[in-house]
Amino acid sequence: MNDDLLAVLVVDDELPIRQELRMFAWERHRAEWIGEAENGEDALRFCRCLAPDIVITDITMPVMNGLELFRRLKSEFPHIQVILLTCHSEFAFAQEAVKLGAVEYLVKVAMDDSDLAEALQRARERVHRERSLRQGEAERRRRKLSEQLLAMTRQTADDGELAAWLQAAFRIRYPLRIAALHAESGKESRLFVHQAVEESLAELERLKPFAWFPADRGIYVLLYRAEAGDPPELRREVEAMTEELYRSIESRLPFLSDAYRLYGVISEPIRQSAEFADRYRAVCERPDALFYDGTGRVFALPSAGSASLDERAASEMADKLRGAQWDRERLVKLIRGEFWHWAMSGRFAPEELRTFVAERLRERHREQVASGGGGRQAPSRIADAGTLHELAESFVQAIESSAGTKKCRREIAAAKAYIEGNLEKNITLSAVSREVGLSPNYLSRLFREETGVSFNDYVTGTRIGRATELLQHTSLRVYEIAQQVGIPSYRYFSAVFREWTGAAPTELRWAEQGRQG
Repeated sequence: MNDDLLAVLVVDDELPIRQELRMFAWERHRAEWIGEAENGEDALRFCRCLAPDIVITDITMPVMNGLELFRRLKSEFPHIQVILLTCHSEFAFAQEAVKLGAVEYLVKVAMDDSDLAEALQRARERVHRERSLRQGEAERRRRKLSEQLLAMTRQTADDGELAAWLQAAFRIRYPLRIAALHAESGKESRLFVHQAVEESLAELERLKPFAWFPADRGIYVLLYRAEAGDPPELRREVEAMTEELYRSIESRLPFLSDAYRLYGVISEPIRQSAEFADRYRAVCERPDALFYDGTGRVFALPSAGSASLDERAASEMADKLRGAQWDRERLVKLIRGEFWHWAMSGRFAPEELRTFVAERLRERHREQVASGGGGRQAPSRIADAGTLHELAESFVQAIESSAGTKKCRREIAAAKAYIEGNLEKNITLSAVSREVGLSPNYLSRLFREETGVSFNDYVTGTRIGRATELLQHTSLRVYEIAQQVGIPSYRYFSAVFREWTGAAPTELRWAEQGRQG
């Protein structure tokens, strides 16, 4: 269901009234007719299953009348807004209901589309206000619970004390499992991604048997009962949740162009409080397995972990790289072939591997300078490489950059042309891969190989470059420029622009105007 559409249930015992309301242009008013009922009792059962945002109900009905339905809804579902349908003789009842919290009452014989539209708008305002209040209260509660649990994991808690606290706070008990959802993104998009993830988790929590709370920036702990399923079932559950979150973020924030990554980490079963702290911390850490499995969505603990890069293995590979350093094509082939397989089979600690590559680049630069070759130290992205593939391609890009550029592959040239010609649209990896006839995964890998930057960084950089030109050479307003370059959120556009240029859009325009005169 579209998050911006209000779900509406119609309740009336008269079929002609229900038929007339079905024909109303609901979508034009950002609402969705999701069902109908003939009396209050049926309507209450419907609400317990689907929980609409708005109930439009007649007052006089058999079995359970509209006023009794209204009172029951306010007791069980206080967030549901109620619009009453009435006849002239029922004014006193309707007015009393409005005093008690109904949105509006509409007279059936005089009601037209504009009356219903106005009532829907008032209901929408109340729904949004209620949602904001509930979200704020839920967020404060989760933050408090997170702080309490973090404090308990830092001390040796009494087994009964922690067990009682978990039961009271989350209604769970041992044995249990912890899963952590990690949401990684760039600095400029972090706030938007985290907000979207938290809103989606709050919705999923009402449908799934888990509780969640934030543990750290972009890390959300999910608590499951171990008896709810064996490990494969739990893994599938977390995988399904991750996929749902990807779809939700893409729907809410299409302009992010894949600038984020979501994955889950699942703990071993926890049977007593003494095991809780270590397993809590373990799921909150970025697993080394992610470096070697860049496409993985869920990682179960305990994992094999990574090995230390011993001196002998490092020396042997360094010698092979030195032996090919004066033959650029051979060196690139070695990096993408033997070096990659050597690292994958050894599964060395990622930080040690990044250090190893950085040392090889510095060594190569020194020897180029010493030989009078005029080599230049190319800026590299080694320290930022989050996967082995990114590390190998950053290594290759540094080699290529120090020796000059190479011809771009036809598919990548086509992808770049499509991006540059469609900046105002929602540009995603999937959309561009369809345009150039490659799979998304292959295009992503090839794009970094050919350009040295990720697909998303290229899209964002191109958008910011175009925005800079428009700021300097047109009188368009900043929000108009943001829309033209495909970032309709003014707040997000300003954050990205400052991150990439070091200045706010208005600051750059003022500086340009100052230079001109």
